[in-house]
Amino acid sequence: MKKIYFILLVLCFTTACNFLEIDTENKLATSDVDYSQTANMYQPVIGAYAQLRSGMHWACNMIWIGRDDDMNSGRTDDQGDALLFGYRGGYQYSNAFWALNEVWFQSYSIIRVCNSTQLALDEYGKYLSEGSADYAKYLSYKGEVTTIKAWAYYMMATTFGACVILTDNSQTDFVRSTREHVIEYALKELDAVIPNMERKRPNQMEHKGAVTAFTAEALAARFALLQGDYKKVEEYTDDIITNGGFALYDDYYNLFKIPGKLCDESLMEVQVTDLGNATGDYYGVDQWFNFQGAGLKGTVDGNEVSIGGWTFMRYNPAFVQWAKDRGESVRLETSFLVGGETTKEGWTIEGSAIWNGKAYIPYEQMTPGNTEYGRNNNVRLIRYAEVLLMNAEAKVRQGKSGDASFNLVRTRAKMTEVTGVTVEQILDERRMELCSEWGLRYTDLVRTNKAAEVLNNPALVRDFGTGDWTPEKAYWPVPGPQLANIADLALDPK
Repeated sequence: MKKIYFILLVLCFTTACNFLEIDTENKLATSDVDYSQTANMYQPVIGAYAQLRSGMHWACNMIWIGRDDDMNSGRTDDQGDALLFGYRGGYQYSNAFWALNEVWFQSYSIIRVCNSTQLALDEYGKYLSEGSADYAKYLSYKGEVTTIKAWAYYMMATTFGACVILTDNSQTDFVRSTREHVIEYALKELDAVIPNMERKRPNQMEHKGAVTAFTAEALAARFALLQGDYKKVEEYTDDIITNGGFALYDDYYNLFKIPGKLCDESLMEVQVTDLGNATGDYYGVDQWFNFQGAGLKGTVDGNEVSIGGWTFMRYNPAFVQWAKDRGESVRLETSFLVGGETTKEGWTIEGSAIWNGKAYIPYEQMTPGNTEYGRNNNVRLIRYAEVLLMNAEAKVRQGKSGDASFNLVRTRAKMTEVTGVTVEQILDERRMELCSEWGLRYTDLVRTNKAAEVLNNPALVRDFGTGDWTPEKAYWPVPGPQLANIADLALDPK
């Protein structure tokens, strides 16, 4: 039997933990679970959410969002190989870089746990009567898990392109599927579960923050956008806009901070909590926020206090100038932490670079005693603003007006409304609104065939390597440790 290198994790099946308070290292075997106790049916689903949270590894984010022309990982003295994955290194990928393997590892950890969760739910389902309220919950829970898994496949398809469709944790066939087949598979899975899921916002769910039918539709729209199926994109996003009850959070600055957690703009978030305590349990995302942080100095009760992170993830000054030239104000203040200036709260930003302001939360919003950079903040995965912009693009590409949904995003940013919006204007709006979020700018460049033109701009400084972006570099190679353990991965995708 082939050695399976992805990872094998066992779910937590306990009755003592709530939606967030979950020990992902619990190794209680599934054979010890009494599946006739259907009141416990949500416990394995909690484990899937916990694995999603564990999958928020800072190194994954470092190379995910450092791929486009607007941001890079910044530091040459630490994790310098990350710069090779972006414009500064000329997209000279090393399949030996540990962070590349971490992306593969974490994504398949999520997928494997979701597969195990669905099997566990099926065991509970054997004790339920079709048509009953509990059976409807069972189907909805399966939809939640499918959506979590689809998110992992989206990240794999947009970073590695061809990857393994793991339908069964015991499978021994690890020949990769093409990017197109991965997209088709994920869409089919999502379409099958959407009718069974709750049509609510995540913040309306019994398990607050759980994904819903609208989350699944937003992910499906992302996949359909990759396919260029704009009719599907419009259908998915129209349903969210018309029936979801979502709204843009009116305070863009606080949208990414504590007040914006699970607001009406949220379609999918990784939940974090320090339980409001200075010490004790913390259910968080390790260094996800911390590694992006700038150094900050301020005064608290007459004493000088420093907070800050590892100073990775820096914006290209040319992008910041582009934003200024557009007349940005709200998004400018929120997205960029400019060295030498001060935050809205009066904290001095150290250094001379421009860091990711979306990863910053003010000291004043943190729990006293728990003031590590970004601590107690959720990770935003999908926002309603993105849904509106997908809707606008889909409509314009079909010869319709996208003004209504497009201008909702513009208005919140205090930008002038546009009449007869074009695809180019929508892509620019996505560039600004979604900067530093999940490599979406890079994905847009690839799917619109603009990557070579933009990423080979001679104005981009390649100071940490040589070479240009080419279509062959659109996706990352399979990590070396994976190839060494699974020979199938070297075969041509099917």
